[in-house]
Amino acid sequence: MDRHRRPDRDREENRAILKKVNRISKGRKKAGIDGVKIIIIMVSMMVAIAAFLIFIGNLDFPQPGSRTQDNGYNGEIPSPTIDPIIDFDPYEDAVPFVPPIRGEDMVFYFDGGGRLELPVMGATGWVAVNTALRDAPGSDGTQVGSLSAGQAFTILEESGDWWRVRLSDGETVGWVDHRRCWINLPDVLPSVIYSISNAGQSLFRSSGFALEGITNMQLYSARSFNERLGREEYIVPSMYPMARALHTTQQIALDRGFTLVIYEVYRPRSTQRDVVDAMNILMRNNPLANAAITDSPWTLSWFISTGVSNHQRAAAVDTSLARVNETEILQTGEYSFYRITDYTLIATGTRMHELSPASAIVSRPIGIMAAQILGGNVDLTGAAVTAGIVRMQHYFASAGFNPLASEWWHFDHQPSISMATAANIVGEFYTETVYSEPPVRG
Repeated sequence: MDRHRRPDRDREENRAILKKVNRISKGRKKAGIDGVKIIIIMVSMMVAIAAFLIFIGNLDFPQPGSRTQDNGYNGEIPSPTIDPIIDFDPYEDAVPFVPPIRGEDMVFYFDGGGRLELPVMGATGWVAVNTALRDAPGSDGTQVGSLSAGQAFTILEESGDWWRVRLSDGETVGWVDHRRCWINLPDVLPSVIYSISNAGQSLFRSSGFALEGITNMQLYSARSFNERLGREEYIVPSMYPMARALHTTQQIALDRGFTLVIYEVYRPRSTQRDVVDAMNILMRNNPLANAAITDSPWTLSWFISTGVSNHQRAAAVDTSLARVNETEILQTGEYSFYRITDYTLIATGTRMHELSPASAIVSRPIGIMAAQILGGNVDLTGAAVTAGIVRMQHYFASAGFNPLASEWWHFDHQPSISMATAANIVGEFYTETVYSEPPVRG
């Protein structure tokens, strides 16, 4: 009986042993696979950490360096050493502007007391809000037409608060209230450097992060051949009183060997909304960017207005400062003017249009008046402040501009803001054409 059952028992014992061997084999194989997985995960984590460290390192904000003026935006600028601020007097160590030798037959408009570098006659202007065209200067003149916001014209004559203008058809002539209009800055301030970044490649970022659909994109068209200047140039609309104030600022800068570099004055309302939308998307998706501008005391409205900004009124300017290296004298019509052909940008704490507290000139949000800057009542110790920025703040304050606490580059001209607000100017249009012509002496 046992002889018949033994083979069966042997087979069962063999099966048990085989199962045990299989379990051990599978366990070893599984352990081997798990070990490979662990190695892969560890390598992936090391790569991710390295990438993150590189990314954080790239969040440092590059500073402006130097480049030669070509009247166009040509990309990022190299980074020099930031100037020290300790015991810094913004009017010391300045190299006076030494213009080229003037010919005896050269006529400069400002020599005769002009409040601009070139006269308004022959400059391009725009109606900033719907207004009447009249047959004589003054509201008692007979209305001969109606002009729509954004309509361009050539300025022929000035009388008080009124310009006599010629419309783009070349025939229609009449008078407009220039308190409801804008003037093209390059036509009357040709020595200023114009580098309108949002009409080339937008520099807008926040906490170093790009804004989707905004950063490095052309947000609007604002460049054309300018017959008055004889070259391609940016189109830069401005309230007329602010143009005169910018002339004063530029003369203060030139007397000390510097020049203004303007990055934006008028910004269309639709562009403003696009930037606001992109900022909201970034803040929603990026905790670092969100934390920088939602925690007290700084909020989004300090960096980009969600309503009508003073840029839509053409009553604010975004600008940097540069040391003048070379200049030349050019002629337009019966007047001469200076053109800066080479310059070196001052060092700044952040790039232009970095929308975060990194660009602030003070440690907390406050309204800053020009008198406070000139009286030394504002401690310019924000993260972005350099000696060059202190210098620029003084130049603009001396000309009556008010700085913005959250942006080292932004200056408001209150008389122009009040005038534009009274006229209900909101900037709902683009300006893509100029009708400028060389000026003649009256």
